[in-house]
Amino acid sequence: MRTARVVIDTSAFYAITSEADRFHQPAMDTLRDLVDQRTELSTTSYVLVETGALIHRRLGFNYLTDFVATVQNTVNVLWMDRRSHWMTWERMQAGAGSRLSFVDWSVIVMAEQTRAAVFTFDSDFASEGLTVIPARAV
Repeated sequence: MRTARVVIDTSAFYAITSEADRFHQPAMDTLRDLVDQRTELSTTSYVLVETGALIHRRLGFNYLTDFVATVQNTVNVLWMDRRSHWMTWERMQAGAGSRLSFVDWSVIVMAEQTRAAVFTFDSDFASEGLTVIPARAV
């Protein structure tokens, strides 16, 4: 069976976690498809921090605990080392004025390095020339 690589963004993690999120069902469907296809799922350590803070603040500690347990068992963490951090900063500087955050740029750098698509609901990633899943990010 085909094994692809996907880097998961904060918007996808949050949509999976929050049933109230408008993208919850498409996120769950996409995740199910990726798992069924035996896709290699990754995220950056910066996305974990951002997502954890968002889930904790908006949904509470119990949701955060469930999120962390799920990620520990299913997602490969691409740890941002010194080199990756500064590569991310260089890309952010080159894209001055873009709407992308430093965490977003970390996803772009890691997706490019691993030749991965990005699981996101943020269309800014497609604007940077990356393949996004699902294809209709907004």
